[in-house]
Amino acid sequence: MNFITIAALEAIIFRIYMKDSPKMYFIALALILVGSSCKKSPDVVLVPIPPVEKPVPVPPKDSTTTPSNAKILNLGTGSGNLVIDGKSLKLTSTTIIKIKGGAYADIQISNISNDNFTTTIQNDGLVELNGNVQMRISNLKNVIISGSGTQGIDKGFIFKNRTTDGASIQLNGDINNFTLKYISFSNLNTYGVIQYNSQKVFDGSANSYSNNLKFLNLDCDNTGTLIRFRGSAESNVVSGLMKNVEIAYINYKNSRTVGSVVVIENADSYDIHNNKVQNINQDNSNHNGVFYLQGNGKFYNNYVKDHQGNAIRAWAYSIGTTPKDILIFNNIVANSREYGAFEIQSFDRNMISGKTTYCNAQVFNNTCGNLLPKYGTFPAQVLDLYNLYGGTCTIYNNLSYQLTLVGNNNTNYFWNELSSTKGSGTNNKYFKTYQDAGIENDQTFYLTSNSSAKKSGTSLSGKSSSSSLAAATNNAINFDYYGKARSLTSPSIGAVE
Repeated sequence: MNFITIAALEAIIFRIYMKDSPKMYFIALALILVGSSCKKSPDVVLVPIPPVEKPVPVPPKDSTTTPSNAKILNLGTGSGNLVIDGKSLKLTSTTIIKIKGGAYADIQISNISNDNFTTTIQNDGLVELNGNVQMRISNLKNVIISGSGTQGIDKGFIFKNRTTDGASIQLNGDINNFTLKYISFSNLNTYGVIQYNSQKVFDGSANSYSNNLKFLNLDCDNTGTLIRFRGSAESNVVSGLMKNVEIAYINYKNSRTVGSVVVIENADSYDIHNNKVQNINQDNSNHNGVFYLQGNGKFYNNYVKDHQGNAIRAWAYSIGTTPKDILIFNNIVANSREYGAFEIQSFDRNMISGKTTYCNAQVFNNTCGNLLPKYGTFPAQVLDLYNLYGGTCTIYNNLSYQLTLVGNNNTNYFWNELSSTKGSGTNNKYFKTYQDAGIENDQTFYLTSNSSAKKSGTSLSGKSSSSSLAAATNNAINFDYYGKARSLTSPSIGAVE
């Protein structure tokens, strides 16, 4: 237990008071009064410091304000089966559909497809789907399903206690410009909580892929794989393609055998960020990717800790004939029971003349530590690098600690060349412990004021093969894991400034 003197606590109280936090002010004041009554000299009274809070992704606030021009439909009885069918509703303008709170046996949402306006489906009270029940979604465009419909209820749709395999949310048909957010999942014994198998064959037209799907603000406790989307790019056929899929602000925990939390088998420009995964795969020993992603895109601002497997297995290829990038940055990965932080590799089967090509990759400004080799022989560094079939990989500004060099071709703590592609690295820093790195603790990973990682990174200006790195990341590199502004010319090493 750490302690603080009364004199120091008084200084903290002054700062609390100046920030207009009355509740915390009186709690801290009470600590002084209690401590002072127990000691003759108040200057030496010791008061326990509260434990360090673990970082949790902080999503942007979602508004429950109803658009002034929206049509309101109140549907559902609070029980039984609920069918929401756009064909019978005949929607012609911006609409909010409110589902009455209660416990439902089944919810079907289908045939809501509009180019000129958005339909929002939200809870009105707490909506529960308990047991082996399902929400079935098909043929949607410009639709938002959100559990933020009632003030005071953070996750207004709850799925829990599934005992048989099968999706809790099953997507079918054409799904485009679709958002699913503010939903809670718990105790779901299933192969895939949210599943989609579009089977569309990609020919370049807008009708041959799914576009702009978002999965945001989802809480998962003791479930199977959260997202499992089928697809492939092989045997001269590209199918099940997902373009611009975004997965963000997921809080996933406590699943001993889940393997992969997110599986997307064919994606162009995925955007995976601000997710937290912790306490998973305690009983697994196979080669897992917590995020198992095939295609290309960005993976950043994710926190993966107390786990087994790579945080991401990025199986790399670009759709079309122009190479795209895989960008892995601003991630915190620590305490892996087996395997390193990241894997990038490509396969000959995914290289289809005229339809796909290689990717270039960059791995930078990540903080990774205490990663254990599998069986003590398969390496566990920042990156396992395999053949990229013409692509390049640069590794820079990464901070790592407490790693063990094992196996063949293992010459540094940052990447292991497991095939013919050679990595290029600059300004990566390794330390024996996180304390040596000037990291305050291995929960928040804040840097101390005198950390040698501060302002010691190589410049982030430029760097992208296709455009400036700031543009390629939608300016995400301008900030660290916590959203603190970062200098592009003199950034710190690691994910935290």
